[in-house]
Amino acid sequence: MENINGTHVRVSIMQASACASCVAKQMCQSSESKEKNIDVYCTDAASFQIGEEVELRGTLSQGLYATVLAYIVPLFLLLIVLLIAVKWTGNEALSALLSILSLVPYYLILFALRNRLMQRFSFTVHHLRRV
Repeated sequence: MENINGTHVRVSIMQASACASCVAKQMCQSSESKEKNIDVYCTDAASFQIGEEVELRGTLSQGLYATVLAYIVPLFLLLIVLLIAVKWTGNEALSALLSILSLVPYYLILFALRNRLMQRFSFTVHHLRRV
């Protein structure tokens, strides 16, 4: 828990790749980890303390929707534009470039809709249960 302000809490998480948690990470130096902040709105924010370790929860449907937006739609967009461009131009290099460039408007649209997406991807925060 990083910050508490009324019903708004900011949770700091450490996103680590598989290499970051590997015991041999010092040897290969390919480990990677990033700190990210997640904003959560909850009614019982006063029950948390700064520095407390908490658990963030999202729903399965949120995870599936995020996967579709992040991986499935761009993949299909890339493939469809590639196939159409190859058929129309006959030039594979140009087609590859056009298919990659087709992702720019997609990600700009996602960026423009970020506030709506933030409402869709809401997390809940819970106290950790120590066993």
